[in-house]
Amino acid sequence: MSGSGATPGPGSGSSPAACRFAHYFVLCGIDADSGLEPDELAVLYQWLEADRHGKSQDAANTTSGENFDQSPLRRTFKSKVLAHYPQNIEWNPFDQDAVNMLCMPKGLSFRTQTDNKDPQFHSFIITREDGSRTYGFVLTFYEEVTSKQICTAMQTLYQMHNAEHYSSVYASSSCSMDSLASSLDEGDTTSLLKLQRYNSYDISRDTLYVSKSICLITPLPFMQACKKFLIQLYKAVTSQQPPPLPLESYIHNILYEVPLPPPGRSLKFYGVYEPVVCQRPGPSELPLSDYPLREAFELLGLENLVQVFTCVLLEMQILLYSQDYQRLMTVAEGITTLLFPFQWQHVYVPILPASLLHFLDAPVPYLMGLQSKEGTDRSKLELPQEASFLSDQPEPYLPFLSRFIETQMFATFIDNKIMSQWEEKDPLLRVFDSRIDKIRLYNVRAPTLRTSIYQKCNTLKEAAQSIEQRLMKMDHTAIHPHLLDMKIGQGKYEQGFFPKLQSDVLATGPTNNNRWVNRSATAQRRKERLRQHSEHVGLDNDLREKYMQEARSLGKNLRQPKLSDLSPAVIAQTNWKFVEGLLKECRMKTKRMLVEKMGHEAVELGHGEANITGLEENTLIASLCDLLERIWSHGLQVKQGKSALWSHLIQFQDREEKQEHLAESPVALGPERRKSDSGVMLPTLRVSLIQDMRHIQNMSEIKTDVGRARAWIRLSLEKKLLSQHLKQLLSNQPLTKKLYKRYAFLRCEEEREQFLYHLLSLNAVDYFCFTSVFTTIMIPYRSVIIPIKKLSNAIITSNPWICVSGELGDTGVMQIPKNLLEMTFECQNLGKLTTVQIGHDNSGLLAKWLVDCVMVRNEITGHTYRFPCGRWLGKGIDDGSLERILIGELMTSTSDEDLVKQCRTPPQQKSPTTARRLSITSLTGKNNKPNAGQIQEGIGEAVNNIVKHFHKPEKERGSLTVLLCGENGLVAALEQVFHHGFKSARIFHKNVFIWDFIEKVVAYFETTDQILDNEDDVLIQKSSCKTFCHYVNAINTAPRNIGKDGKFQILVCLGTRDRLLPQWIPLLAECPAITRMYEESALLRDRMTVNSLIRILQTIQDFTIVLEGSLIKGVDV
Repeated sequence: MSGSGATPGPGSGSSPAACRFAHYFVLCGIDADSGLEPDELAVLYQWLEADRHGKSQDAANTTSGENFDQSPLRRTFKSKVLAHYPQNIEWNPFDQDAVNMLCMPKGLSFRTQTDNKDPQFHSFIITREDGSRTYGFVLTFYEEVTSKQICTAMQTLYQMHNAEHYSSVYASSSCSMDSLASSLDEGDTTSLLKLQRYNSYDISRDTLYVSKSICLITPLPFMQACKKFLIQLYKAVTSQQPPPLPLESYIHNILYEVPLPPPGRSLKFYGVYEPVVCQRPGPSELPLSDYPLREAFELLGLENLVQVFTCVLLEMQILLYSQDYQRLMTVAEGITTLLFPFQWQHVYVPILPASLLHFLDAPVPYLMGLQSKEGTDRSKLELPQEASFLSDQPEPYLPFLSRFIETQMFATFIDNKIMSQWEEKDPLLRVFDSRIDKIRLYNVRAPTLRTSIYQKCNTLKEAAQSIEQRLMKMDHTAIHPHLLDMKIGQGKYEQGFFPKLQSDVLATGPTNNNRWVNRSATAQRRKERLRQHSEHVGLDNDLREKYMQEARSLGKNLRQPKLSDLSPAVIAQTNWKFVEGLLKECRMKTKRMLVEKMGHEAVELGHGEANITGLEENTLIASLCDLLERIWSHGLQVKQGKSALWSHLIQFQDREEKQEHLAESPVALGPERRKSDSGVMLPTLRVSLIQDMRHIQNMSEIKTDVGRARAWIRLSLEKKLLSQHLKQLLSNQPLTKKLYKRYAFLRCEEEREQFLYHLLSLNAVDYFCFTSVFTTIMIPYRSVIIPIKKLSNAIITSNPWICVSGELGDTGVMQIPKNLLEMTFECQNLGKLTTVQIGHDNSGLLAKWLVDCVMVRNEITGHTYRFPCGRWLGKGIDDGSLERILIGELMTSTSDEDLVKQCRTPPQQKSPTTARRLSITSLTGKNNKPNAGQIQEGIGEAVNNIVKHFHKPEKERGSLTVLLCGENGLVAALEQVFHHGFKSARIFHKNVFIWDFIEKVVAYFETTDQILDNEDDVLIQKSSCKTFCHYVNAINTAPRNIGKDGKFQILVCLGTRDRLLPQWIPLLAECPAITRMYEESALLRDRMTVNSLIRILQTIQDFTIVLEGSLIKGVDV
């Protein structure tokens, strides 16, 4: 079922079957002798689903395979291969289980006369161990059930189903007499009867139909021709008139008398009613692809197809999802066709049966197709860890070729190019080389072929003309179907029923040798000589090793040979090269991850382009997880479990926990945190490999060892401890020697040290690969409020509270015990933390509180966020705020000196509220005033950052809250505009704030509201005035104790969200109150500056801005 995507090699083998158009004809359906058997694969699928959702196995009915919750007509029953002809071909042995599984992937299905019974066509692929492929083409139709035994069994199943259904209804409604009465009212009874009639089977009233499949298995994908042949067979069965010849004649003809068309030739053979035409590309043409490429584009859309094609080229895990089996094949074959001249080298299963669902756990690249049930919501599909949908894949930003040259398909392509110097050239490579030579011939002046100018494809038109010519003039016509030496009376025609075929006439082909059989034998002898020659060449190991070394020198990794076939010296050399390959891959992956995350810093190093701002990191990290699994799988003594890394970790954990002094063992500590001026600090978070493992083991969401290993890697990477943890794991040398052979990568000391060093380089960037993936887990947090005790009361009498918000949710309001500034709490993953709301109720005599900052730490990942404040909380001081919204910043590892500096309240701290306070209290100081040019530049930069935010892909965007309310955000920039030219910061020893000006403007508009004017401009202006007053009054009357600066922040945020700022600015600039509160040189009194400000603010009106709930909570506009 799985293997590499090698091109099939028809024509090899010891039988003329290698040159037949079709190898087998197969009939699948119900076995009347065994009757109705529950489909074991469906039972297994139910068991897997129940296990995945944590349900009991009894719920999945594993013993009987019955599911009484589902109507018997909707259940799946076991199908069987009823017949296949011929019995076996030596070159292509018949795989009965695989063919049955893929002909009827959902098993038998039943219908009645009221159901849709249209025939369905689909195809499939079976990949053999040598990588060659066999194609199957299936037509499934419905046939009336004539067996009374099966009809009676179906009736019995319905009686059991109804009894179970009624008992569950009565049981659920018997909790009270009222509910029982309500459940049996007239309306419910009527609807229940309707449902029973619609979804039931009555042997005396209904006709029962069962699915049956006819299938052709061929060496090449002649999909259209096989579909036409099968449809003609089906029409012959359902037609009122019997076919011209018995069906055995047509089946015998296509199995034994229709040859494969030679390369570059066309063929006509005969179906039941009309001829069927097919053609095969020549040696210099693209390989045969009979699946409609246009349909693949229509199904996925251009953007999605380009995206998945990129993912296939980079050898990621690709999972296609559709209700239609043929669509899965069409898209999978279309994508692999587009890979020319490369070939998919990994697991390729376009239709994944239910029994092989565990394939999705494989930590290797794959291209698979999964059939969805009708009515299934794709967004609710639960897949094993790291199984990626197309929509989850990232867009490539940095140079594509730097990644592609590391893939297996590129390595194989180079390998084939090298090997073609002394062996027969690969067919795809031969076509590719001929096209390159032709392009060089046409472009004599530019032999290097490197050009940025678009060149029209000439070969497409030539290929279309070649196909048309072949189809217009047939090169070969197969023998007509003819009467066979059949027993009279058997296989009698009966409309609607596929006849029982006479096996004796279909078991073997004709005895006379025709021309194509002789040609087959000649070709076979030639291939046998070539095979012997290649074996002779293969005996020269020194020569082969020389070419292998040359291939490696070009930067490719050859597949590892079987060790049992090699001498000890070659084993050592091969493993050494394999170890070197793993180390090189580690170096390339870590470098790529660093370059991706550095963004603009990478541009300075000469990587990528200047517009790179970030990356969806999930795919790269999944690739790193695959690499670590391969490293830990190399040279294992005995494989235990699906994940070699997790198995090693578990054994390490067991050994550590058995030691008596575990609790006293020294553990690595993070950087020691100095106390702030207040004496409050976050306690140091212990660094422990075992503790991180326990975090993962406590996560019930992860079901497999592979998933646990990947979660542990993600957590370690996010904590910047991956290299340190793995070094600690490998430091237990007795355990490593016990688990691994001497040649294993993990026992090569120098390479192991380099490997850990490369992983250590990942500490240079910040990852959130654990936090962003496991969004539903419960996480403990620790918060510390740091006041400035030198300037405020040592003890406060009010009741403080706090609310922490992140990208995934918030904690709600949490009361803080009095004078206890540190607290721990547990809640569902908040994601990256964004804001903290902090306040108190102003009770008692000592209610004023000067808060320096709030620190919050994720106790699992260790991420610590600092929320600067630097403002008073209390009535009658500062702006009278009892509640503040603080914007968070992720703290990085810094020196002790910088850490001390961060715990104070310096002018340069990253606090938007502090910047506001400084701008108000320092307006009289000339040195601290930004000039008009700097203010206008700040506005432009703030708006430009918001525009760039929305032009990024959605998954790449940062926090919009920071762009609005953070340092250098839009609110801070507009504050500078409003502060420019303010006449005085204090009037009668009382601070004057921007909000005082806003309220004066509102008072003016409300008093002049009675003036009437019918001009349109004035009406629009009056509407804007009314809206402005409504918003300001709503903010003033909100049930929150927000200060004046906080109210201005809310007004700007709401105006930005509702696209009202450009309307409000001219109102404020033209209000008479501005002359009393602003100097004549103020920016707001300059008409050109105001018009420029309006134009700048209009640029963000095209975007839908969603505000974080904590910013506008309680404000009803």
